[in-house]
Amino acid sequence: MKLSKALVAVMLLVLVLAIAGCSGGGGSATTNPPSGDAATVGTPAAGATVVEKGFAFEPATLEVKVGETVTFKNEDSAPHVVSIDGKELGNQDPGSSVTWTAEKAGSFPYTCTIHPSMNGVITVK
Repeated sequence: MKLSKALVAVMLLVLVLAIAGCSGGGGSATTNPPSGDAATVGTPAAGATVVEKGFAFEPATLEVKVGETVTFKNEDSAPHVVSIDGKELGNQDPGSSVTWTAEKAGSFPYTCTIHPSMNGVITVK
């Protein structure tokens, strides 16, 4: 079975994030989400990762459970601002991450407010 380079890269990223989360070290994100939002900076304890690369979200569609977090990792050369469920998760410079916590079941479209052609949907069960 052959795996695409993108899938292998995402799998490696998830592995690195999991190892970093278990090591007790903090994340190296440089963003500061607005207070009161469900966004946090750094590595989540559990959940999924969406990579921002080539001015697209990979994967663009994702399914998670209530309570799980989704990390948005900027691997592009430009900044991004993810907006989901009526909230902006904060400015993301290249190399930084922000997370969103799925607090309720439903379908949650997301977009980059700087690059509106970047969009996707998270389904929370």
